[in-house]
Amino acid sequence: MKTIIAISLSFLVFFQSAGLGMSDIFLLGRFVEHAQYHSENYGDDFLTFFEKHYGSLKTDHQKNHKEEEQEHQELPFQHISCHHVLTDLVLVPFEIPIVKVEISKKQLHAFHYQNLYSSLEKFSIFQPPKFA
Repeated sequence: MKTIIAISLSFLVFFQSAGLGMSDIFLLGRFVEHAQYHSENYGDDFLTFFEKHYGSLKTDHQKNHKEEEQEHQELPFQHISCHHVLTDLVLVPFEIPIVKVEISKKQLHAFHYQNLYSSLEKFSIFQPPKFA
């Protein structure tokens, strides 16, 4: 089950990175119909059809066949916007200077413990109540 989910997610990432959406997949039927139309009326094979709609012959085909403009807009992979992510990687040399540390002679510190609670011993905080 994990492998199926992993494979489907990898295909999803691939299709999104290639710019393919669900709308393009749903329009594949119109793509095939339009390819058959070109094959019957103009005698185009698939490569010529693809070149006329997505390649170098696209501008000439759009000029010569204005009546098919609506059909051409309904074909898949006709994205007007272009989404590219550019990532720049800048390597900045960063040096950490190593400081030479001199180890000095240990000094003996005179530490004296101070009893901070000695005031509690002198008088008791908790005393029994006194009657007047």
